[in-house]
Amino acid sequence: MTVGRTVWNLEDLVDFEVALHDSPTVNAEVGREVRDGLRGRDGSDLDSRRWGLKEWLRSRKTGSGKRVTTVTRMVGLLLLVMTFLLGVGVIRGMVTTVDGKSAINIWVLLAGTIGIQWLILLGGLAAFLLFRYWIGGMGWLKEITSSVVRKLAGKVSPDAWDSLIQGKGKQPSALGWRLTRVLQLGGVGFNLGLIAGLFGVLFFKEINFYWESSMSQFGGDALGKVTRFMAAAWGGGGMNEASVAELRSPRGEGAGEIWGVFLKFLFMSFTVWGLLPRVLLWLFAVRQERKTLAGLEFQDIAHRKLWREMSRVERSVVIEGPSDGVVLLDVGGLNLDTAELRPFLLQTLRVNPEKSYSVGTLDAAEEREAWAAMRNAPCGVVMLVEGWSLSPKQITALVAKLRREAGEDTVLRILVMGDGVAAPDDVEFKEWEKFTDGLRDPKLECIAYQE
Repeated sequence: MTVGRTVWNLEDLVDFEVALHDSPTVNAEVGREVRDGLRGRDGSDLDSRRWGLKEWLRSRKTGSGKRVTTVTRMVGLLLLVMTFLLGVGVIRGMVTTVDGKSAINIWVLLAGTIGIQWLILLGGLAAFLLFRYWIGGMGWLKEITSSVVRKLAGKVSPDAWDSLIQGKGKQPSALGWRLTRVLQLGGVGFNLGLIAGLFGVLFFKEINFYWESSMSQFGGDALGKVTRFMAAAWGGGGMNEASVAELRSPRGEGAGEIWGVFLKFLFMSFTVWGLLPRVLLWLFAVRQERKTLAGLEFQDIAHRKLWREMSRVERSVVIEGPSDGVVLLDVGGLNLDTAELRPFLLQTLRVNPEKSYSVGTLDAAEEREAWAAMRNAPCGVVMLVEGWSLSPKQITALVAKLRREAGEDTVLRILVMGDGVAAPDDVEFKEWEKFTDGLRDPKLECIAYQE
């Protein structure tokens, strides 16, 4: 049966991580239903894993996901309203009285609205790179937002929250992108407030604009260059030297002649340089959150352990009939008889060992032949290893080479052996299992040989 891709949302993901942290067990009936369902599905291992874990979640809903998503919406709306009022207040606070007239200094207006926002944006980008790649945190604004959301949502343990907010392995955090969305709503609200505030003071008062400053570097020439640079973003409309001269002080009588051009410049500046970047960043965060949720692989150690317990290593990549061949790789030269392994491979893994090769030895010709054979192996590769001989560095390098030679879609299995054709020691197998989970390869599984 061919089925569609299982859809996860943020509410499901939060519920899943909380339930996994609080009670990572599998009910016998749920596990049986999942295994029965897996037999009737025709899809990749990743699709089966996403579907199976969501089926497990149906019986473990905690309500935490709904509380977290509701709180993020509330915080976002509250931030939008508060920053909108802040933007209105900023414009209102810039209105001063000069020679008995209400006036706004153009330099103060541009610096206090557009300039400070770009300082915050660039500073936020620098902080993101610093905290994300060097320190490992989220940045102080997101940390504060995260703490507020967790406190209001309640009933989410610190460990579960950390796993949600930090992401898993190389996979980004969907909740982290949701918090980014919330913060960008604050920027959207602030810029809407600036536009509304400017419109309000112009509607209710007679406002004059001037650029007169005691600092020579902020003179008319500089203002002309700044306005022309900013206006280039929407194709012109900046102020020329004559226009700038007429706005030197609120006492100028000729300012009315350029009133329309200047007001258009201000509103377009607030829209293009203030509001638009925030809207684009908000849309980017929405896209990244959806992309992260659509690409969930559930390859964390706890995820893989739960999936093994639930599915009992029943793989969806099973090919029966004439195309059920698998390549055996004897890692380190165990020299096991393939005929003795065949019953286990056929009955448990449902694959037929067609060819066997040794790797990690001095026979370079045989290794080259092995790389060529595994590219055409319909059911992937089974690596034979001894339980006591775990060498993380060697196996990691081998898996990386297998991925390069055989491709990312090839199913890899590590079959852990004991002394000869025998079951491995439980402690040794657990070490192999832990190591394999740490690689977070969606098509790599560790299996213990059973007599």
